[in-house]
Amino acid sequence: MRWGSEIADVLVRVSGVLESLTPAQWESQSLCEAWRVRDVAGHIVWRLGSSPGEMLRDVGSAYRAGNSLNPMVAFDRVSVATAQAEPADLVRRIRRIAAIKLGGTGRTGVSELAEALVHGYDITAALGIPIEVEPRVSEAVARSRLPLLPLTTRSVLSRRSLVATDAAWRVGSGPAIPGTAAAIVLYLYGRRPLAATLH
Repeated sequence: MRWGSEIADVLVRVSGVLESLTPAQWESQSLCEAWRVRDVAGHIVWRLGSSPGEMLRDVGSAYRAGNSLNPMVAFDRVSVATAQAEPADLVRRIRRIAAIKLGGTGRTGVSELAEALVHGYDITAALGIPIEVEPRVSEAVARSRLPLLPLTTRSVLSRRSLVATDAAWRVGSGPAIPGTAAAIVLYLYGRRPLAATLH
């Protein structure tokens, strides 16, 4: 399934938040460990705005520059390098990517939707500025994570249901634990512990 229009919608909402930020907020901590808001914006630009060939080239360059074979280290270096652009330029580039995705060009699968939404939440939840997305978008991102969950989270979902009170979907089985769709997505993607996320 292609999610171009949904990716575009998330990116437009995130860019609207970014456009309103103060310089201090751009440098503040996001929910993505070791990344500032600026760095997450840079990652969104690189991860969603690059072609597969460009991504391979950039990661290869990061490997050679840092003498590391860890892909996550390379992703971090490229994202942080991209984030050095001026805030207005990062906002402009995110909006340009949104326009491209809306047109159905490039990678528009659920993994790209997850990149947009989870990293969007990394920024907006850290700043206390919520964004609204369609329930089917947050549900698709949540469900796309289920096959990749660590064992501890799988154990929780085998005994309890996480119920999105603002989106009318649930994952798991057993007695309900209510929370917002954003809170559940953040928990599933390892951003916050269950108690801190849902209570």
